[in-house]
Amino acid sequence: MLGAFHAITRLNIALIDENGRELLQFGEKFPYCSEFARHNKAGRSCAQEHVRAGEMARDFGGAYIFCCHSGMNHVVYPVMIKGKQFGSVVAGPFLMDDPDAAMITELNKENRIPTEGMVRLMEYSAGIPVLDPELVTQISALFNYLMRSILVESRQVIATNKGKILQQSRINESIQLYKNSGFREAKMYPVELENELISCIKVNNTGRAREILNELLGHILLYEGHDTDRIKIRIIELCSLLSRASINRGADANMVLDMNQRLITSLAASQNIYDICYTFQDNIEIFTDNLFLTTDRSSKIVKNAAEYISQHFSEDISLASVAENLHVNTSYLSTLFRQVTGMTFKEHLNRVRIEEAARLLSNTDYPVMQIAIACGYKDQSYFTKVFKKQTGLTPKQYR
Repeated sequence: MLGAFHAITRLNIALIDENGRELLQFGEKFPYCSEFARHNKAGRSCAQEHVRAGEMARDFGGAYIFCCHSGMNHVVYPVMIKGKQFGSVVAGPFLMDDPDAAMITELNKENRIPTEGMVRLMEYSAGIPVLDPELVTQISALFNYLMRSILVESRQVIATNKGKILQQSRINESIQLYKNSGFREAKMYPVELENELISCIKVNNTGRAREILNELLGHILLYEGHDTDRIKIRIIELCSLLSRASINRGADANMVLDMNQRLITSLAASQNIYDICYTFQDNIEIFTDNLFLTTDRSSKIVKNAAEYISQHFSEDISLASVAENLHVNTSYLSTLFRQVTGMTFKEHLNRVRIEEAARLLSNTDYPVMQIAIACGYKDQSYFTKVFKKQTGLTPKQYR
């Protein structure tokens, strides 16, 4: 694969180990690199630069474009074996602009290159491939496709790392939001978010559940001052809440509790705050999946129907409209829904709507009629009737 990549792109490419030693290489060394090595005073070798870039690619979550200490660009991709980084694949060097005296002068600031060395570097730099930045982007994408097709474990680890980076950015956004809103000074825990998280688990809205979780984790990290033990305690509390919500919603109790025990054990063993947060976030989908087990096609259809309901319950939806969206027969969907969930489509839809209405009644001062409309009910009296049937209270009594 590396040979084919080199033949098509004409870029040098090499497989290196964790110490930067070349194990496999295609393409001739450039005189520029050898000349620069003679004058390198910064204490960094090419091997060290490539190892560092490989670690950045691992954390970044894919092919990573970097500029080395000699001013040359490369693309690097990490190689993972048994959960550890074995090495990297490095393609380059190349430039994304024509070489000029300014580039060589910049190198001289750190390395004090004699005049004759600078002249030779300028001469040799003309032999380095110059690629348009857009082409470099496409080469980087191609690099990703090729490497991921053969390095399955690398793909899995990188996907996890990419997810961690994305989650860290979301948590950091949440922290800044709480700082700016004065929550830290007031020491106000957002209970309404916790309630909304539980509601999302109940109605299988995994996407929104992840968003809310990151907001809560941001508050926990800010409020607990990055105290790992205290953060673990708060997250374990959330685990318990979500477990009970899943069980109360109809999930298999033994399965949920066993999963919860494994999750808590994993959290207790970790010392990295962001690893703890990511492990917890990664289990949100497991909580919701336990409500609609996807062991066969029938269950998958019901799960898709439930997801559609969770996203459109405020609209005028019906069994027929959901069946049409999923491209299945209306009677077939009705039968499946009762078999898998133990309730009719209408009962499930009302349950989702009333759970959302209960959350809005508890956490907002919106008029009852406005809440009824927001939850998909056009008639306040009918909404009150359904609400009382499910909760035992009228909306006003519940509030």
